[in-house]
Order: sequence, then structure tokens, then C-alpha cells
Amino acid sequence: MLVLNIDELKPGMILAKPVRNFQGVLLLNEGTELYEKNIRMLKSWGVGEIRVEGGGDEDEGREVELDSKAKESIERELKEKFSEVLDDEIMVEIMRVAGRLSSRVVE
Repeated sequence: MLVLNIDELKPGMILAKPVRNFQGVLLLNEGTELYEKNIRMLKSWGVGEIRVEGGGDEDEGREVELDSKAKESIERELKEKFSEVLDDEIMVEIMRVAGRLSSRVVE
């Protein structure tokens, strides 16, 4: 199973886990093959990452560093989400830790 950023999805990939929106509503079920239409829909619902089949069981649990483009995207999103609380030292630290944890993916 691979965890991919929404921008890394390609038509033909198969979902390894169900995809839900932030309210918990099921958008696509496990085993669904992705098409351009599905990917656009997931983006419009604000889905950030999904789990797709692949990678093999031998890699399960292996931590992988994201590329710089993905890290920059995460950093931008965090700054946007934390923009109203950046004057609070604790919130800045939470943002920093979230960025550090989000920059790695466990396959």
C-alpha cells in the first residue's frame, strides 16, 4: 500500500482504503479504480492524500521521505491553516511538528 498526495494520483490506480471527506462521508470505496473524474472530485472535496494499492508487503511500515515539491505543498497548506494563530508560540510549535511529521510517509 502506498500513501500518495492527491497531486500524485494517476488514472488506473486502485484504492487500498476507502476515501472519506473531513465529515466522514464515504466518497470512494476500497478497490475503486481511479479515473480523471474521480481525481478531480477528490481534489474538489479537499482530500489531501489517499492510500492506493502497490509497494508490496515487504515495504509495509517503511518510512519514506517526501520530495521537495510535496514538502513545500505541505508547508504552504500548514501556513494557510495556521495563519490566524502564528503570533502564539505554542501554535507555531504545533505547526512545525505537524510539518515535520507530514513530510514523511509510512508505506
